Amino acid sequence: MQVKTYARRSLGALAASLLATFSITSQAITLTQPSYTHVSAAYTNSNNNTRGLFIDVEYELQHKFYVTGTFQNSKYTTQGHTSRESIIDLGLGKYFTIADGLTLDASASLGRYTPSSSLFDSGNNFYTLNTGFRNRFEAFETRLGYRHIKFSGQQADQGIVASAWYYPTPQMSIGITFNDVYSKSTWGFGARILF
Repeated sequence: MQVKTYARRSLGALAASLLATFSITSQAITLTQPSYTHVSAAYTNSNNNTRGLFIDVEYELQHKFYVTGTFQNSKYTTQGHTSRESIIDLGLGKYFTIADGLTLDASASLGRYTPSSSLFDSGNNFYTLNTGFRNRFEAFETRLGYRHIKFSGQQADQGIVASAWYYPTPQMSIGITFNDVYSKSTWGFGARILF
């Protein structure tokens, strides 16, 4: 319960500080296309009682290319023993406009998993291949995608990723995320800020 309260407070503080930071320099945001320039933070909960904080950053470059980065720090308990895990993932992608408000994107990334709070402890490297559709309609944005992931020394796996965001303002949204990879279903609830 204490972890959940801490995660919610941290997420709220992060969202407030990011809103204050980017509201001054934010560009005019179009409501007709999905966003590829944003910062998202979510509190996550998995079917194996893993809970944590997930941060996702995307930044659009020229010619519909974008860079992406994610960080996740989670805590789980097994047989009365509490453990932590950390993941960082950095990649490059490209999107294609299919219709007004609808895009197809593809990306690849490299990452590192450590069974601790520190990313510098011993762990496993991995790569991912990702593709998906994003749809922006009025104040809503959705994404349905596919993720292929391969950890060093393990068999590859794949799964579905999805998200839905509601924008009460052009620069800020709240939403839910879901992914189902390595037989671990993870839900998240968080906020996103466009800049």
